[in-house]
Amino acid sequence: MRAFADTSFLYALAVERDPHHEEAVSSYETYEGEIWLTSYVLAETMSLLTKRRGKPGALSMGQRILAAAQTRVIYPSAADVAQAWDLFAAHPDWDFDLVDAISFAVMRREGIETAFTLDRHFAQMGFAALPE
Repeated sequence: MRAFADTSFLYALAVERDPHHEEAVSSYETYEGEIWLTSYVLAETMSLLTKRRGKPGALSMGQRILAAAQTRVIYPSAADVAQAWDLFAAHPDWDFDLVDAISFAVMRREGIETAFTLDRHFAQMGFAALPE
């Protein structure tokens, strides 16, 4: 069993004052499968946490992510990025970003159908979202 973790979820998991924190913690703690994320999501999460919560908080969450036995960080291939760019460019009226498009490309390549996310774009692209 595998699910993908998005920045929106990881941020909520890390920030106690986030309105979705308890929901994120509960989902994370009860999930028994592998949690995948791309190096882009890791970088985006660290950037967001550094800017909003400070570097010590970002480092703490980054270490937690990287040390978790169930976590697997994926480095997208050039083909993933090219596919993501095509998807990103094909939908100029949708407001998902390139990092999301890279996540979608990796999820499709790997057959991952579920994402830990608070971002509506994953459902828009046909993926199941946790927490529900």
